[in-house]
Formats: sequence, structure tokens, C-alpha cells
Amino acid sequence: MKKINNIVIVGILAPFIFFSCLQEDIVPVPTVRDVKMYMTDIEGNDSLISNPTANKSFRFVVDTDADIATVWPGGERRIMKKVNTETDSLDMFGHPVLIVSDYYMDYGLVKARGFKTALGETGWYTSYTYKASGDFDLTIVVTNHGYNSADYKQVVHEAGTITVLEE
Repeated sequence: MKKINNIVIVGILAPFIFFSCLQEDIVPVPTVRDVKMYMTDIEGNDSLISNPTANKSFRFVVDTDADIATVWPGGERRIMKKVNTETDSLDMFGHPVLIVSDYYMDYGLVKARGFKTALGETGWYTSYTYKASGDFDLTIVVTNHGYNSADYKQVVHEAGTITVLEE
């Protein structure tokens, strides 16, 4: 009788144990709800801005449910030149050799990187300064569950064009 009771208890509890494990493995695809820009005013308070100014630091704030967020502001892209020429240096795959780039189109190339963010009260944030005025494509990459797992979920969010004004 005791043996039958143990089998019944295990038979009842086993589905609950597996069900709880399956719930932990369900990883939602991250979403970006909003991207805002803030600049610190004279009094030290954050002011919401719609267009940043060249050569002035401001902050991108990404409202997302993701575990990690990276900002690719697209403000700087410099290609290494061959010595004593104006010709671009190319790697063995025909890609340009970059000195620095924060354009998302260069994702995966050496020296191309987005800006890591830190989690604040209103979302993931990073500071940035555009060095010149113009229009720049802003891309946000959000990720859930790290880089080296089967649960890796990454979403590339095209946040639009940022118009940077002159000083």
C-alpha cells in the first residue's frame, strides 16, 4: 500500500515540476517602447530635448523590457587609409578597416561598436556627443538572456533619424 501511495504522489508531482521548468525557459522577445534624449540644463536638471546640439553632451534613454540595451548613434565612422594614399584599407574579406565606427551598418566589423548602457530609474541610458551637425540614423539593439545560450533573443530597433543642430 505504501509503495502505491509513493507512486501516486510522484505521478501527481512530476507534471508540476516539469511545468515549472518549462515556464523558466520561455524567454520573451524584447521590445523597445520609447527612446528619449535628455540634456542637463544650467541648474543640473535633466531637460527633454528633441534635437541635440553638436559638441554638447546629452543622454539617450531607452525604455525597454530587455536585459541588455546597446545604442548605435551613427555619429562617427572613420576608415583607415593605406599609407601615403587616399585609398581605403581593406581586410581579407573586402571590408573596410575601421579606426572607429558607431554606425550599426558596420556591426561585426573590427572597431565598430555600439555604446553600452547602464540601467537608471527611467530606463537604459548612455551619454553621447555628436561632433558635427547633420542627420544620423539611430539604431537600438536589445537582448534577452545573454550571448552564449539557446535563449538568446536579439531585436534591432531602427529608432529613426536624429537631426543634430549646429552650436
